[in-house]
Amino acid sequence: MFQSFLSLLDFPTLSLVFSATAILSFVAMLVLWLLNPSEKGPPFWAAACLCISLVVLVRPFFEFLGPFTFVHVIGFPLALSLGFEGLMRFRGLGGENARKNFFAVFFLFFTFTSYAAGNHAGLRSLLHDGFMVVILLFAAFTMVRGTRGIELLVNAISALGCLVLAAALAYQWSLAFAGLIGEQIHASSKLVYFAAILWMLTTWSFGASMAVMLRARQHIVRLADYDTLTSLPNRRNYDRQLDSLLTGKNGGRKTFSIVIVDLNGLKHINDFYGHAFGDMALILTAEALGRAVGQEQMASRFGGDEFVLLDRSATDWSDVKNFEMRIRDLVEREHPLHDGGKIRLRISLGSALFPEDGTRAGDLFRAADQRMYLEKQMRHTLSEVMRP
Repeated sequence: MFQSFLSLLDFPTLSLVFSATAILSFVAMLVLWLLNPSEKGPPFWAAACLCISLVVLVRPFFEFLGPFTFVHVIGFPLALSLGFEGLMRFRGLGGENARKNFFAVFFLFFTFTSYAAGNHAGLRSLLHDGFMVVILLFAAFTMVRGTRGIELLVNAISALGCLVLAAALAYQWSLAFAGLIGEQIHASSKLVYFAAILWMLTTWSFGASMAVMLRARQHIVRLADYDTLTSLPNRRNYDRQLDSLLTGKNGGRKTFSIVIVDLNGLKHINDFYGHAFGDMALILTAEALGRAVGQEQMASRFGGDEFVLLDRSATDWSDVKNFEMRIRDLVEREHPLHDGGKIRLRISLGSALFPEDGTRAGDLFRAADQRMYLEKQMRHTLSEVMRP
């Protein structure tokens, strides 16, 4: 049955479809790059697709090049290398300078082996296919490594295309290793071309495009839901979380608390030391609040010097006071600066407990805000910068 499937495929048709797919993928990657110029992967993927399309298109004319007919053979591993480099950059993996040197050595190696193999398909398969299988397996692993949820599903599409092509190349290599040449190697090449078409479609035209657009969407969502300076959830995010608690969307209404945190002395720092130090004070406060919250708690920035925390685990005022003590302990200390100086942070706190202090968002916020201002009037210590 497998041989019958291969007999249905012919090189002229496969070459035409493969070239058309590569050209379409090149256009798709080029547009993807123009839409997302900050992404480092698409330009390399576009170059890889262009490399394949050119090699396939001009392959019939290479027979007139005499001893240089081997040049078309290195097009496929070259495209793989470009695609893998783009993948490494897309996933943010370092070592770009080291890979440049490896790429040069790799290119020279395949140029030499392609020339040495000449028109011997079995020998070329032994020299090239095993290495390309390793590259494809590494690419599949790199694409899904460290991902989860919808990102894992999207990246798995690209990884699947790499695995399909790796399987076809491994099959061709196994035939060459077993010494089966001639028609069997010729037929396995058809399978490789067919798998390469699927690889182009799934890995680049479809998978890579979805991965880049998903990242762009996540960036937009983050800009909408998170504060750009401190990276904490913003008021829009907080309001949505609070609304789900007030309306019982997460399994019924239950006791919870909110805590308003005001950074004392921010205006003084801005006026006397500059806004850079003021921003640093806010960032250090946010980092401390981030360490203070657990899985059932949330810290958000409302703007200016005000932060609001949500504690879903609070059941009574004892829990609220313990949470306040943890917040104060982590924030009100001396935080080191990069220039050797320190910032001593001071805050005012005010809390409200649902439903004791109200059943609406405005009532809870008003109660917590009043308690925070009462504490601010009683405590007069300000945050300050201590220069080295």
